[in-house]
Amino acid sequence: PRFPAPLWLQVTHLVIQRPKSFRFQPGDYVYLNVPAIAAYEWHPFSISSAPEQPETLWLHIRALGQWTNKLYEYFQQLELQGPEPDPPGKSWHWEQVG
Repeated sequence: PRFPAPLWLQVTHLVIQRPKSFRFQPGDYVYLNVPAIAAYEWHPFSISSAPEQPETLWLHIRALGQWTNKLYEYFQQLELQGPEPDPPGKSWHWEQVG
């Protein structure tokens, strides 16, 4: 059985394919939009991966507010549904911590 994670452990680890021309420095951030949660809302998150990591960007997002809690629940539901083929041009990789 799965038990709810303690509040301090509700972190979504998103791994996003990094565009070849995308450059960043420590402390930079990206805006994230997830239409399944809120079609017109964009939220800033610090990039947690190293700039030397060539193929992916990492975001670690703690569930603290309404939107980030919905994000955590959204990916938790996807994880419970199991793997499905990705539509062309889309790739999801996530990791629930907790």
